[in-house]
Amino acid sequence: MAVSEANSAEQVARERGFVAAREALLLDARRRTGFDDFGSGWEDGFSRVLADLDRLGLGETIGRTTRKVGSFLDARLYAEHGWKQHPECLATPIRQPLIIAGLVRSGTTALHKLLAMDPQFQSPEYWLTHTPMPRPPREKWIEVPEYRAIAGYLDEQIANAPAIKDDHNLAADEAEESIFLLAQTFANNMFCSLWDVPDYDAWYRQLDETPQYRRLADNLRLIGHGGPDKRWLLKNPTDLHALDAVLNAFPDAMIVQTHRDPVQAIPSIASLIYSARRAMCGPEADPARVGQREAGFWREAVARALEAKSRARNFIDIEFRDFIADQMGTVRRIYDAFGLALTAEAEGLMQSWLDANPRKSQSLQRVQPEDFGLTRAGLEEQYATYRAQRGYA
Repeated sequence: MAVSEANSAEQVARERGFVAAREALLLDARRRTGFDDFGSGWEDGFSRVLADLDRLGLGETIGRTTRKVGSFLDARLYAEHGWKQHPECLATPIRQPLIIAGLVRSGTTALHKLLAMDPQFQSPEYWLTHTPMPRPPREKWIEVPEYRAIAGYLDEQIANAPAIKDDHNLAADEAEESIFLLAQTFANNMFCSLWDVPDYDAWYRQLDETPQYRRLADNLRLIGHGGPDKRWLLKNPTDLHALDAVLNAFPDAMIVQTHRDPVQAIPSIASLIYSARRAMCGPEADPARVGQREAGFWREAVARALEAKSRARNFIDIEFRDFIADQMGTVRRIYDAFGLALTAEAEGLMQSWLDANPRKSQSLQRVQPEDFGLTRAGLEEQYATYRAQRGYA
């Protein structure tokens, strides 16, 4: 069915639902980007997301939801266009990427930002995870319409909800986690975090995500095309849930798994996800539903990671408490484990970042399990095996 210029995805979703807005969402993305090829392999997940969204009755947040879903469609279009323009990039090898995975709220973001100060690494910047293309010279970013648009949108989000800056540490021009690139596959944990989509969630959690991670690798090849041949530094907590797929796509990856007692981490994770869920779902967001889902998902993730980690050629475990106590000492441990050179320049840049980004709170726990329908005793039981393995019990 043809969709008129005035019949935008948001309008159709409000009037007839998200499933009915499918073609309007695709048309809007084509208009925004000027590209028309979405590739293949995403259609099932996309349809499942739309079906579950129709069950939510989002009301006032429909506009935010259509924009967010549209952003992942845009990213697909940019990637497919980039590969057509630069097919030679797909032959670029990705050698021994350094990948940080671990429970959310176990130091993954701070460690990623800190290591990204080392000039030997490259990471996908936030704006390029949304509009993947060969990375222009940094001094020319301000001239790139896509950069200006993403930076402006992010500034607007932070102005409306300042907590985003502290909770998510987002910046358009800084290293960002790979979940945003993976979300363009429409088979990713991003959708289960932003919306209460149980049918989609059950489908997603039984997938072999190898195709998704191979597409991630191709996105990295596109972003790095024409630039210096630097080692990739990646971070995505959800990699724990798909570590087998990660290793299928990056068999020689160097894996850093961060750890934190789930009794502390899970309520903090639930708080973070609930904040994002409220932005997308408004008053329909249910903290107890968030707590239940996150507790179950991350228990599954750490169990899967334990089974898969024996395949990793290079692997190191890092405790959150140790990283907080001695950030640079933790960095040196990682570099020593993987035979990486820590130059005086890199160490100086890392220390400058630490000085500019001090830890805001010495408290390890700002929220309680009961805030999200959980109990300490329940979490201790649910994570008994993991806690015993890590010495938390």
